[in-house]
Amino acid sequence: MSHRRPLITGLSAGTIALGVDYLAHAVVNVPLAPEQAGYVLLKVLPLPAFADLLKTLGTLARPLLLMGATIVIIAAYGAAAAVVGRLWPRWTIAVMTALVALVATVVAVIAISPGDSALGIIVEVVLLAGIVPLVDAVLTQLMSPIGASEDRRVLLRNLFYGAVGIALVGVGYANVRRFVTALATREGTLADSEVTSVSDFYVVSKNLGGDPVVEPSSWRLNLPTRSLTYEELLKLPSDQLELTLECISNEVGGTLISNGIWKGPRVSDILALTTVPSDAVWMLTESADGYTESFPLRELTPDHRLVTHLNGAPLSAQHGFPARFIFPGHYGMKQPKWVTRIRFSADDQPGYWENNGWDERAIVKTMSRIDRPFDGAALAAGAVPIRGIAFAGARRISGVDVSWDGGSAWQAAELQPEFSAYAWRFWELRPTLSTGQYRIRVRARDGEGTLQPSRSAPTLPNGADGYHTITITVA
Repeated sequence: MSHRRPLITGLSAGTIALGVDYLAHAVVNVPLAPEQAGYVLLKVLPLPAFADLLKTLGTLARPLLLMGATIVIIAAYGAAAAVVGRLWPRWTIAVMTALVALVATVVAVIAISPGDSALGIIVEVVLLAGIVPLVDAVLTQLMSPIGASEDRRVLLRNLFYGAVGIALVGVGYANVRRFVTALATREGTLADSEVTSVSDFYVVSKNLGGDPVVEPSSWRLNLPTRSLTYEELLKLPSDQLELTLECISNEVGGTLISNGIWKGPRVSDILALTTVPSDAVWMLTESADGYTESFPLRELTPDHRLVTHLNGAPLSAQHGFPARFIFPGHYGMKQPKWVTRIRFSADDQPGYWENNGWDERAIVKTMSRIDRPFDGAALAAGAVPIRGIAFAGARRISGVDVSWDGGSAWQAAELQPEFSAYAWRFWELRPTLSTGQYRIRVRARDGEGTLQPSRSAPTLPNGADGYHTITITVA
C-alpha cells in the first residue's frame, strides 16, 4: 500500500467533511466546526495574548481565525490518518479516522457550544465521521490491482476528485466571502457628518462562521409569560433615540464608533407585558446566535430600548434584525443583537464576553479623537483647522482641549452643539502654526468635569485609555 494513501485519505476526508459542514451550516445552521475550534482557542488563550492578537489583527482577527481553524482541522485529519495508517495499514485507517472525527466533533460542538440543538449536533457528527470510510473506500478502488475494470476506476477517480474539488470550492468560497465581507465592513468611518450611514456603521460580531439570518415570520421575542411576534413588536409605541455606539475593543484613535438614530419600544413597556418576579434583580437576554447578556433592572431608564430601526430603516442583518437592545452609556457588547428571549434572575449570570474576560459593567470611558488633519499630513503655514469627536456615553461632554506641542500646553477647542445626550460631540480649533513639525494631542472632559485618563491602557478588559496623538508637518 502506498505510504501516501493514509495522508491523502485524511486530507481528502477533512476537506470533504468541512465542505459538507459549511453547506449544512448555510442551509440548516448546523454548528460550524472551524468556528467551534476558534472558540476553543479563544478560551485557552491568556487574556494578555488575546489582547495582543486583537490589537495586531484588529477586525481581521475574525476571518483569519476562521480560515486558520479550517486549515488546521484539515491538516489534523491528514496527520491522524497518516499515524493510524502507519500503525494499522489496512481497514483500521477508516475506523480510527472516523473515531478522531467523532471525538473531536462531539467535544467541539457539545462542550464548547452547549446551546446548539441536539439535532444539529447529531447531523454534524454523522456527516463528519461518516465521510471518512466513504473516502477510504473510494481510494481502495482507485488503488486496486491492475486487473480491476479500467472504466470503473476512471469513473470512481473522476467522482472522487470531483467531490474533493466541490468541497475545496465550497470551503474556499465561504472563507473568501466572509473575509471580503469583513474587509468591507470591518470598521466605521471618520465623523464627517452627525449621523453615520448604515453602510459605514461599524460592525463587530463574535460569530466566526457568519451571523444568523432571522426570518421575521418565524421570529419570536419570548417572555416569561408570553411571546411577541415581529408584527406585534412593531405595533408597540416607539420613539427615536440618537445614540453613539462604541466597541469596547476600540483603540485610542480608532473607528469602531458610529452614531445613529435608533427607533423602537421602551424596554419598560415590553416588561409591562409580562410578569417580572418580585425577587428579580437582573434582566437576562438571549440571542439567535447564542449570545447572552445581563443587565441590572434597577438601572433601566425610559431610554433603554428594544430597537427595530436604524436611521429610518429596519435593522440590517449585520446590525441585529429583527431587534436589538440599546443600553445608553455602555459599550457595544451590552447592546445584544438578534434578541429572542428575555428572562429574569435574582442572581447575576455573566454574559458571553464577560465569560471571556471582558468587563461586566462595560461603561463607556471618556474618549476623544482627531479626525482632521490626518497623521503625517503636510500643511501650509497659517490657520490650521483641527477637528474631531469626543464621547463619554451617558455622561456627555463638557470640554475638549488640544495641544500642538506634545502636551506641554493646552488650548480649549470650540464645541459644536449637542446632537443628543447620548451622541458624540464635534469640536474644532484653528491655531495659527508656523513652519515646523507638531505633535497634536487631544483630551476631553465629561459632563462632570472629569478629564479623560492620560495614561495608556489596552482595550482589554474595560476599554482603552490615552490621548489620541498625531504628527503633522507645516511648511
